[in-house]
Amino acid sequence: MMNTIRCLGPCKGYKAASAPLILIGLFVAASTGFGQIVENPAKPKAANAGRVVVPEEVLAISDEGTSDFYFKWPRDLAIGPDGSLLLTDVDQVLHFDAAGRFQRNLFRKGQGPGEMPNPGEAVTAGENIVVYSRSPSKLVYFDRSGQYEKEIAVRTEGRAWLSLIGHLSGRFCFESGEFPRTAGDPDFVDDPRMIVAFSPSDGTIRPLATFVTRAWVVTSSGGGGGGAFPITRLIPVPYGQNAMVLTHTEGYLIKIFDPAAAKVVREFRRAYERVKGAPLTEAEKKGGIIIDDKHYTRPERKFENDVKNILIRNGEIWAVTSTKDKAKGVLIDVFDGEGVYQDCFWLELPEPARRSLLEPGQCAFDGESLWVVERAGDETYSVKKYRVVL
Repeated sequence: MMNTIRCLGPCKGYKAASAPLILIGLFVAASTGFGQIVENPAKPKAANAGRVVVPEEVLAISDEGTSDFYFKWPRDLAIGPDGSLLLTDVDQVLHFDAAGRFQRNLFRKGQGPGEMPNPGEAVTAGENIVVYSRSPSKLVYFDRSGQYEKEIAVRTEGRAWLSLIGHLSGRFCFESGEFPRTAGDPDFVDDPRMIVAFSPSDGTIRPLATFVTRAWVVTSSGGGGGGAFPITRLIPVPYGQNAMVLTHTEGYLIKIFDPAAAKVVREFRRAYERVKGAPLTEAEKKGGIIIDDKHYTRPERKFENDVKNILIRNGEIWAVTSTKDKAKGVLIDVFDGEGVYQDCFWLELPEPARRSLLEPGQCAFDGESLWVVERAGDETYSVKKYRVVL
């Protein structure tokens, strides 16, 4: 699993693979407003629960033999309503059709109309493809043929860090946050993540709710700098046109969030046997961060986070769990929209695909086709499409 390290100020010894951490001036308390959690037993209702499902590989995309694009760190996969694929890479926003054929690179470096210095996530919104650009913060609109149409500035307070989740109920929903703290000894601390809604019609940003994650934070002795190893993360996934499903805790807990009402409308979980934490790899021991000339690696974990990722299929909520088996694959739990535990099965994929299945942003699912980033042993990347039939 990819371990994201965030830095604020001087952070030596690590080259960040994700967007840099930026401070945000907005903060609201959580507005969940929901009562009882739906409790489920350890076993689902389905009579054939626990079966092994083997997806069929239907295509693979490689940058070998082409000059149209290259894969350096493909991420933030998203599927359009026509089955096409969008993803972000270094200085690239790539669009492939449902058959895996390269369509276009929407990225143009710069700060003029239709240009971006640093591309973020790309999503579909009605008849448009919309790319979030950081610094300057704006939404860049393209039609389905890739022609630039317009852009809208996203004005935030302070040095806002934003990550685009999706287009829901006519507004764009973002995840945002701030560095948890800038002083103190290395420790586990709360790391609040906020969901905000941006209205393209008037340019307003509305804080909706905050969900607390955890991080192990190191700060420099002089203050103002440091780094963080996430323990949990906010994993939000659009659910239909007007809601999202999310998780943000170490234990098994899933929530359905209504952005229009700015509250959680359902919470559910099931009895789950926790998985022991994976030890540090040799690469992790050598990597990490250096603060005040001291080397830090991620802390050892007693347990893995129970829910690693979330997929959606025709109103079903698939929880990608931390339970793995070398022969059978990754255990997937299936819930209905009421939070009732209906089914479970093992998803048997090649090891590179399994790793990405467990990493939000490294796969995308439309209910039948699963697009997955795969990294080979020589550090080259490909993107593969699998057909999942239950």
